[in-house]
Amino acid sequence: MTQRIIDIISGKDTSLTASLTRGMLSLLTPGYAIANGVRQKLFDAGLKKSYALGRPTLSVGNLTTGGTGKTPMVAFLVQSLLAMGHRPTILLRGYKSTDDHGSDEAAVYIKQFGEQVPVIANPSRVDGAQQALAQLPGCTCFVLDDGFQHRKAKRDLDIVLIDATNPFGYGHLLPRGLMREPVSALKRADAVIVTRADQVSADVVKQLDQTIERITGKAPIAHASHQWTGLLDTQDNELDLQLLNGKPCYAAIAIGNPDAFGNTLRAHASDIKDIIIQPDHHAWPAEEITALIEHAKTDNAVLVTTEKDYVKWPKLNADDPVYRVKLAMGFGDATEQDALIEMMQGILATDAHR
Repeated sequence: MTQRIIDIISGKDTSLTASLTRGMLSLLTPGYAIANGVRQKLFDAGLKKSYALGRPTLSVGNLTTGGTGKTPMVAFLVQSLLAMGHRPTILLRGYKSTDDHGSDEAAVYIKQFGEQVPVIANPSRVDGAQQALAQLPGCTCFVLDDGFQHRKAKRDLDIVLIDATNPFGYGHLLPRGLMREPVSALKRADAVIVTRADQVSADVVKQLDQTIERITGKAPIAHASHQWTGLLDTQDNELDLQLLNGKPCYAAIAIGNPDAFGNTLRAHASDIKDIIIQPDHHAWPAEEITALIEHAKTDNAVLVTTEKDYVKWPKLNADDPVYRVKLAMGFGDATEQDALIEMMQGILATDAHR
């Protein structure tokens, strides 16, 4: 979505045109709500079937469109599974393929894990799992990226992420807001994790925890933050974040939650000239990147982006002042991380997926 649309549906844009647009979107929302509600009822009643994937299956999803941290959370789960001795395969939808990887997120996982972790992009997770089992007999488990609404695929652990900075999509279902499903859908989740908990006050986190517990009957299992652990240059050399304090800084991003990126950038960079925001999954034409780099060079500045964006950029020169953020998922305390891992171990030790 463009920032313009976000400003409209959030109410930040108070112009007459924005008000009329919100009104029109409100008229469309009941139709979406009815269609979604019927679909969920059919699954609940067993009239639409869910299929076991043949291996223990962990899903990471959310209630809203836009970025809640699914990619770094999936990466954390995969790293944990590898540490346990498992051989996971990542299954994802393959939204807006940018190359033969199948999607932006697939390219990020492939770059991060290489051949160690297979990544299969298929609109049907069931078909993707069958492909994996046929081609990858050593696969011991599946991790679904953005799987909460993909109910055709059975999962043994359903993790839902709630972004503390915008937990419920401006309070409306699509298209008036960003909610894919009503908040009552959280009852299907096995575990809820509050992400970006570090970007709001303790009172806001407490109130959100209470809301989640009221809906699900249990408190969130963990509170996570998107931690910037360093920078990577065009040659994949890792550099300290302190570099951002030494020069003027531009940023170019096309992600689901650009405001959260901006907030974190402001915590590390002393002189931000501009943050160029494009719609999520923007293709980044080569001429656009070239112009951004030349602009940064002219101002003796650095250009910062995300790994998800960078995988779509053309090959850059060693002296191009481009740095991408190295991102990791952190947790409120060790006990929360341990609780999540123990839950994973419990699922993996059962035969519930059979």
